[in-house]
Amino acid sequence: MIDDELSQDEILRGDLKLWQPKAGYRFTLDPLLLIDFIKEPNLRRICDLGTGSGIIALGLALKYPAAKITAVEIQPRLAAIATRNAQENKLTDRVTVIEMDIADGKGRISGGEQDLVVSNPPYRPLGEGTQNAGEEESIARHEVRLKLSDLTAEMRRLCISGGRAALIYPSERLTNLLSTLEAESLRPVRLRMVHARQGESASRVLVEARKGAKGNLTVEPPLYLYDGMEYSKEARRVLGEDDLIEF
Repeated sequence: MIDDELSQDEILRGDLKLWQPKAGYRFTLDPLLLIDFIKEPNLRRICDLGTGSGIIALGLALKYPAAKITAVEIQPRLAAIATRNAQENKLTDRVTVIEMDIADGKGRISGGEQDLVVSNPPYRPLGEGTQNAGEEESIARHEVRLKLSDLTAEMRRLCISGGRAALIYPSERLTNLLSTLEAESLRPVRLRMVHARQGESASRVLVEARKGAKGNLTVEPPLYLYDGMEYSKEARRVLGEDDLIEF
């Protein structure tokens, strides 16, 4: 892998400088929305499943300075980029990148130890929609190597009792997501719909579940990304494009 294949982008007011492929899987707004959605204070152990170039793991390392974070990625090039990003952002003392197939990870990461497990997972079943032509993007966005049920099972295994799992997912697959979490005794406790604009259908949903929890689901006010053609005030806060961002 050579630098000519990569671009380096500054995010979160320049607090993170991230390398990512020029061609292949590049992160979207989704990871930043998930980082912002997580509100639980004093998290100490976090696992990011499917870290890609490491954006969620590194963003949470900034948000939770006392946390130790394990970032798991199946694809060798992306795992190498995530490792480099942790090194260049001087976060290797708290962020460990593991190249691993999540479905085969039971021997690599101990269960029952994580306060929070997060994921921006592959979200399209095989045979649904247009599959990305490149293998890297296809694995990242389609359930080529990881099914939702396998992901939620690993989330449950990794979480402590009462621990949390948080995901961002297409809104049209919400019923599948909620039922799959429930099947693993991960009770959905918070939900927020993400819309491009007011008056438009939601495109994404943010969900937090707790292992072994009971009780009702809190549906938070919707998040609108655009006000006309410009990012909304809240979207700019999430992106770190103004002084309103709070970690």
